[in-house]
Amino acid sequence: MAKLIHTDNELIKKEKSIKKIFGSERSNIVNIQLKTGEGIPEHDSKDPIFIIVRSGTVKFICSDEEYTLQNSDILFMEAEELHSVEAVTDTDFLVVFLK
Repeated sequence: MAKLIHTDNELIKKEKSIKKIFGSERSNIVNIQLKTGEGIPEHDSKDPIFIIVRSGTVKFICSDEEYTLQNSDILFMEAEELHSVEAVTDTDFLVVFLK
């Protein structure tokens, strides 16, 4: 069954927004919106993930490699891969957790 998921621009109301927008037995999707200069400290995920940038520019540092992602870029990371995040510009991206 199809399901429409609407996401608002949360940066109008606040600075950082991290919101789960979908969950199922096989995957979860989190919408992250960051203002320029905001970041998320180094961490990992127990599941493999896809990062899908919807707008803006964001930098991911993964295992000593740096990836600068822009509109429509997609980054895949294996489970337990350490990474940190920094918004180069106001940015909106999805994190898809695969189970």
